[in-house]
Amino acid sequence: MVEVVRIPKLGLSDYGDLVSWEVDEGEHVSEGTVIAILESEKASAEIEAPTDGVLLGQYVDEGTEIEIEVGKPLAVIGQEGESVPPLSEISEDGVEISGDDGNAPAEAGGSSDEGAAQQKTDSTDVKATPRAKRRANEDDVDLTQVTGTGPEGAITESDVESFAAEAETGPSDGDSPTDVKATPRAKRRANEDDIDLAQVTGTGPQGAITESDIESFVAETGDGDEPASTDTAGETDGLTVTDSRALTGVRRTIAERLSESARTKPHVMGTRDIEIERLEEVKDRLVDERGLEVSLNDLILHFVGRTLEDLPAFNAHFEDDAHRLIDEVNVGYAVNGDRGLIVPVIEDVPERTLGDLASRRRELVDAVLASEHTPSDLQGGTFTVTNVGVFDMDVSYSIINPPQVAILAIGRRKHVPVERNGETVFRRAITFSLTIDHRVLDGADSGAFLERLAEYIEYPGRAFDAV
Repeated sequence: MVEVVRIPKLGLSDYGDLVSWEVDEGEHVSEGTVIAILESEKASAEIEAPTDGVLLGQYVDEGTEIEIEVGKPLAVIGQEGESVPPLSEISEDGVEISGDDGNAPAEAGGSSDEGAAQQKTDSTDVKATPRAKRRANEDDVDLTQVTGTGPEGAITESDVESFAAEAETGPSDGDSPTDVKATPRAKRRANEDDIDLAQVTGTGPQGAITESDIESFVAETGDGDEPASTDTAGETDGLTVTDSRALTGVRRTIAERLSESARTKPHVMGTRDIEIERLEEVKDRLVDERGLEVSLNDLILHFVGRTLEDLPAFNAHFEDDAHRLIDEVNVGYAVNGDRGLIVPVIEDVPERTLGDLASRRRELVDAVLASEHTPSDLQGGTFTVTNVGVFDMDVSYSIINPPQVAILAIGRRKHVPVERNGETVFRRAITFSLTIDHRVLDGADSGAFLERLAEYIEYPGRAFDAV
């Protein structure tokens, strides 16, 4: 009996990429050996071998977008010479015996289809993404009647929406993009490039059209809003291209999420210079007199947490046309890692002592820089702070991390002119840039937030209460 390599519980998003196979078919592996890497919008995860043996076969091609579903088969491990069972023979618990030796491929003639039909006895047995299941429940849609266009025929949220719309208006004439089996990214790319999916040949699971199929179609036909090329170097508009780097994995997901945020959220930014003379004095005293390893950023994060407690409209998500205020104050702290901007989350910021807050921030930053962070490190954020001062910048028009409603950028330390008793003096200060979602917050709210934060930072004596 061969052992199936499955996706464990990872806490990743609904969809992601199998970015690499670390072990080739036919290679010997030991239990615990990392054999594959999965990436989603949240993080990357390592898939380990569940047993010793030979990697007999792989069910997913490297670079393929798949549904990240617990228990999903990725490969099989067994003894050298054993056959690779087809996916149709693999159950949720193991390999089902369909031949004399348990490894024979499924017989032709539709037995696999009959088995699939028997499994779809109700909506809970249908392969569908969590969002599709929630949408089906909200719209009272029977998932057994919906055709899936996701990886391996999984039903996506857009499939449910299309089915519900057709049920109300009746079927459309001819094929439309929603009638074609395609991955979500392929549909988005086709919509962006104005491509008729009916003209594209799919190479994905069950003939589904993938994003790479769209790119190949554009390159071959010249269709689309922008010209595409598979060459890494060449000429375009008279300019010589020395290299062309496609976005993949986490970097591509970050680009998609932030692009969507920029398109859908009306961003408004306000800035304010806040003096930090007293804050730096407090930091030095905490280090010298109390032996605390705290930085200026740790003190600022502490006061951001207090400000969010005072002004809970900023500690919120905007989802399903609702401004949802959240009790927990979990601040995301943006870190520029090798795979792009990653935002680990410091939970319960106001409840932590300064020493604990500083320790947790360092721990998360180190994990991201070493690519050792886990999906859980990136979950549950209610507000984001990004430090652009490390790049010697004063102001940043930052894009809000959805579904949050605001993001705060910390600029570099500098000297600014300040009036004191009719005279101009220079004081150390930082420019804070607050970007808000104008659907739920406005300029007055932004001003109130920066005013409250300034009160804490410019008069930080109460920080000792949290030591």
